[in-house]
Amino acid sequence: MAAKLKYCALLRTKTGYYRSPEGKRLIDPDSSTACYNCLLTQRPVGPDGMPVDARSCGEDRACFRDES
Repeated sequence: MAAKLKYCALLRTKTGYYRSPEGKRLIDPDSSTACYNCLLTQRPVGPDGMPVDARSCGEDRACFRDES
């Protein structure tokens, strides 16, 4: 069973604005067409200079913000 990814509250992609009936953002980390941006930088790189995407914007980055 795969570990559940925890997404940064600052991570944005087109489908990430939609929510499931349970309130979860609909981000597909396996999408080959998703384009990601960071709300802090308004660019595809975070404030740490690293690229942003569903798999790399996790709790191990200093700029991570929990959604809860």
